[in-house]
Amino acid sequence: MIGRHALGRTAAGRAAGGCFVPRPIRRRDDGGVSGLRLEDVHKAFGDHPVLSGVDLEVPAGAFTAILGPSGSGKSTLLRLVAGFERPDRGTVSVGGRQVEGAGRYVPPEERRIGYVPQEGGLFPHLTVEANVGFGLRRSERRSRATELLEGVGLADLGGRYPHQLSGGQQQRVALARALAVRPEVVLLDEPFVSLDANLRASVREDVRRVLKEAGATAILVTHDQDEALSLADLVAVLRGGRIAQCASPHDLYRSPIDADMARFVGDANILSGVLGPGSVRTALGTLAGRLRDGQLPSGSEVAVLVRPEQIEVSAGPPGGAGSEGLAGRVVWSGYHGHDAVTRVRLLGNGGESIVVRTMGDVQPAVGADVSVEVRGPVVAWPAADRRAGPRSPDPISNGALQEGTTAT
Repeated sequence: MIGRHALGRTAAGRAAGGCFVPRPIRRRDDGGVSGLRLEDVHKAFGDHPVLSGVDLEVPAGAFTAILGPSGSGKSTLLRLVAGFERPDRGTVSVGGRQVEGAGRYVPPEERRIGYVPQEGGLFPHLTVEANVGFGLRRSERRSRATELLEGVGLADLGGRYPHQLSGGQQQRVALARALAVRPEVVLLDEPFVSLDANLRASVREDVRRVLKEAGATAILVTHDQDEALSLADLVAVLRGGRIAQCASPHDLYRSPIDADMARFVGDANILSGVLGPGSVRTALGTLAGRLRDGQLPSGSEVAVLVRPEQIEVSAGPPGGAGSEGLAGRVVWSGYHGHDAVTRVRLLGNGGESIVVRTMGDVQPAVGADVSVEVRGPVVAWPAADRRAGPRSPDPISNGALQEGTTAT
């Protein structure tokens, strides 16, 4: 049986996708250079290792998110790239130029990097225009600041001071200031974390648009999965001090490298299954699917990922009017407005419990008999990758709500 820890570094590189680079790092096939490249980067604080061999290559002009839980080393990685911290080992290259490693160190002000911190970091005693032009030659400050403020939609606010701006406006000014020096790379350290939900969505879309129009290579660090998946061209997940997987948002969500990754990037049902030719047999029936990596003989035990939105729920038991699939009973339901999350216990097949996501106006009542059916293919890993049960963001998962309740 092939386990995930036996895949080796080369297989891991294939699994991680476009921005993960196994050693040795090579020049790009098109003869160009990367926007950012890190090789075997290590960093510890005292006896506490934070980064343990990070390999990452970001294409020029790409918007890449570094995703990880709090304390995983995301901000430390950003500070190493910026030059605010020094790695214990490894190399960092920006725009094809090595700025760290092998006895070379380029100070932050010479790296051509724009940096947007969590709170914007604007100078309170300077006007908006002066903040944007700070660090530029006097001759170009006004023209460059005017150009960038127009780009971020704040052309009429150049004479204001930071305290006269909203949180979203301050972040736009911080982005304009970061772009003013025409950087090779723009680093964004969770810049939307202090904004309310509605403002956060609009500001981050504006930030993405401005960065794309500028053609900038951007690195966003975040612990917000939705933010990473919706904004980035590539998402690199930092886990255990290394880049565990790097791929497009679609590939990361649909084809995670293991069960832990599947749960981290979204809600997941991880079921036991038996591998067949082009299919897997599970408590939800025989489903079209494949083994993500490697090869296993038919009949091998596997772990199977079924996303909650892949499961269709119909009122009534199987065999009713227009109702097919497997019989189940709703044991919990949570309403979120735009959608609803429901926990269904299958009747038979060992009473497996699954999480289902439906449109908000299709919320089965607790205790209702339903039929469930899976749409679309599934992905599987060797059985050793299965961990306990489905994960749900709702309170039932930690015992706050019991079966037979509804949350709104």
